[in-house]
Amino acid sequence: MAEIKTVKETKDGDIRRSGITSPYFDLAASLAVAQVIMTQGGGTSSPEQLAHWLGYKSTNSGTYMTRISAASKHFGFVESTDSTFSVTERAKSILSPVMPEDAVSARVEAFLGVPLFAKAYEHFRGSQLPAEVGIKNLFLHQYKILPDRSAQAVRVFLNSAEQAGFFSTTGDRSKLIKPTVTQIHARPITQPNSQDNDQSKVDTVTQEKNRSPVVVGDGGASGVDTAIIGLLRKLPSQGASWTVAEQTRFLTAFTHTIQFLYPTNDEGKHS
Repeated sequence: MAEIKTVKETKDGDIRRSGITSPYFDLAASLAVAQVIMTQGGGTSSPEQLAHWLGYKSTNSGTYMTRISAASKHFGFVESTDSTFSVTERAKSILSPVMPEDAVSARVEAFLGVPLFAKAYEHFRGSQLPAEVGIKNLFLHQYKILPDRSAQAVRVFLNSAEQAGFFSTTGDRSKLIKPTVTQIHARPITQPNSQDNDQSKVDTVTQEKNRSPVVVGDGGASGVDTAIIGLLRKLPSQGASWTVAEQTRFLTAFTHTIQFLYPTNDEGKHS
């Protein structure tokens, strides 16, 4: 099964599939898929390569397929075209952020991009969370999660919320509060212990490099001019190929931007 399905009862009592689903793997485990593609494949991989790098025997493994479904369909970290997997901009913003707030925003977007999680967040927003059995009942009766998948769905929901920083304000799992960059900047997000054998295979994932915010000049986020931020976001992922012409165009544009924003002493702006 590729994901945790929900059900809806028809008038005659039959149970049919609903449109709401939940990932079988949490945010950190899903992000690890994108991280492997970046570190091992330079940003792209075939299904066979990815299965090998993740430690699965074949692409027909049910666990492999649920893992890829979580990383692609649910959290939006990986995309597939012509039998080739690639890392999305959302994943790059977490794994190699240009600015600290990029990683924070991307984690929040990934978490709220799961419809079930977005609904639960709006339901509990800013309020005291009930015990897990209370969340389980909500998933069962209001969101129609299958009974044999409800406990897993609750664990994945809570783990993902923590990994996305929604518990960073309180320091515990008492309230869901959307995070800000100052709260979780440079904090490593680790894979919590899970009762599921599949989840226990996942290594610790560091979602952003430890580095201080850059504060220089005037303008954009964290003091960096938006023109520079825009250019830096055009850089390809580490290890990706880049033609000489593309590199030259980028360096020329970057040089001209720096010269315009920071004229030399000869031009009289700086003393």
